[in-house]
Amino acid sequence: MKLHYLKLKHWLLATLLGALGFSACQSSRKTASKQPQGAPMPQEREEIRLMYGVPTMDFTVRGYVHDPAGRPIEGIEVNLLERGLEATPDTIYGDQENIRRYLAETSVRTGEDGRFEVHQSGLPQRELRLLLRDIDGPANGSFANQIVELEVKDNEVDKREADGWNLGKYTREVDVKLLPR
Repeated sequence: MKLHYLKLKHWLLATLLGALGFSACQSSRKTASKQPQGAPMPQEREEIRLMYGVPTMDFTVRGYVHDPAGRPIEGIEVNLLERGLEATPDTIYGDQENIRRYLAETSVRTGEDGRFEVHQSGLPQRELRLLLRDIDGPANGSFANQIVELEVKDNEVDKREADGWNLGKYTREVDVKLLPR
């Protein structure tokens, strides 16, 4: 009898803890989705939910893109590549359409002054890859695509805004010289 009571007690505790743990994972916060310029903006979409206990970090990379003479280049597409995305539009392998869609949805463009700012939140990473592509043709010159490797060092992470599983914010300034094709 005592054995049945202990089994029942352990089963009830495990069920209760499991239910409490998974209900704590749910997010009710809403966030606006990113859309290409000119596309109508949807009202809201539900935030992506991560598993309970998965650390995250916010990444921001700002920069200036210029030609060899130091003149700013407008209209350069800039992507902060996800971890594991080794393919670029020049060397695509795998699911080409999904890679192209990902790059289109997550890109920003340099302004008239050659400046850009790109944001990403996700798993903490030790290395980031910034992909710069001249996609507007000869309108402002023709430049070769470039990948900039960025190393994320612990002392560069701002931990003042860290709370819970968010490990902080990494911000980096870069100066990129694109070479003509």
